[in-house]
Amino acid sequence: MLKLRELEIFYAIMRGGSITEAARLLGISQPAVSTALRYAEDQLGMPLFRRAHGRIEPTPEALSLLPEVETLFQKFESIRRYAEDLREAQSGLLSMASTPSLSYSYLAPAVKRFREQHPNVRVVMNITNSRRVVELANTSQIDIGVIASPFNAPELTAEDLTVSELRILVHKDHPLARQSVIRPQDLKRYSLITNTHHSIYDAVQATFRSCKVDLNVAIAVNHHVTTCLLLDTTTTVALVDPWMPVDVFPDLVQRDFVPRIETSARVVWSAARPMSRTAQVFVEELRGGIALEHDDLRLRGRSGSPKSGAV
Repeated sequence: MLKLRELEIFYAIMRGGSITEAARLLGISQPAVSTALRYAEDQLGMPLFRRAHGRIEPTPEALSLLPEVETLFQKFESIRRYAEDLREAQSGLLSMASTPSLSYSYLAPAVKRFREQHPNVRVVMNITNSRRVVELANTSQIDIGVIASPFNAPELTAEDLTVSELRILVHKDHPLARQSVIRPQDLKRYSLITNTHHSIYDAVQATFRSCKVDLNVAIAVNHHVTTCLLLDTTTTVALVDPWMPVDVFPDLVQRDFVPRIETSARVVWSAARPMSRTAQVFVEELRGGIALEHDDLRLRGRSGSPKSGAV
């Protein structure tokens, strides 16, 4: 049975036309090529080359074998290039899941930048809730997930992408829009909109208790766009996470909420397997975009998070 190395040497001789050229192509000695060729002919039980006047000529059997060997090595070369592309994240599949607000703010822009540099990578995005993101990551149905913390998921490996705090979102003509900082006591007169199923809601409840203010959620909603559409000029106020760009709704403004309720955007993946090289490259792009945005905010003298969106 011929080994791959003997086929490689046969192919090199056929391409180079001589033992000397085959040795040069393979970076080995001429005796090593000759020895391997003799072994291949012994294994096949037939000659592959005729020796005459210091030259070798392929036999009819060698010429018949060549197309099959050529196809084999073309396939190997294709596999090699594909493996290199995977190492450099130039091809393959990247699957991810995220909550809506994080997909709007960070994930979608990062995917656009990533695809510009890696156009042959196919990207699959699943926009869903945090619990579903955790489930998909835990069962290795996705390469990575992006969620807001706190979130208890010991079966996952998690790394923070950025840290911020909850914000207040109001219509620009709302009375509270005139304040730069809003506290729980300021919300007593208004209908509060927030996401009661968000992982940070326990911290929201604890904050209101510590301020001795009843937390009366008039409207519970888990989607940013719906939250924004519900806000009016006099009666409603939203307590939101910091990730959604507020400029999508020019009539709305965000304000600091005190006491601070901290949250972070996290990338998560199954602890049962390492992150793929393609996913690693994407996360580097994701981190780079977040860092550039924060640098831009500092240069413009703005404090707090750049984003505002529904919890």
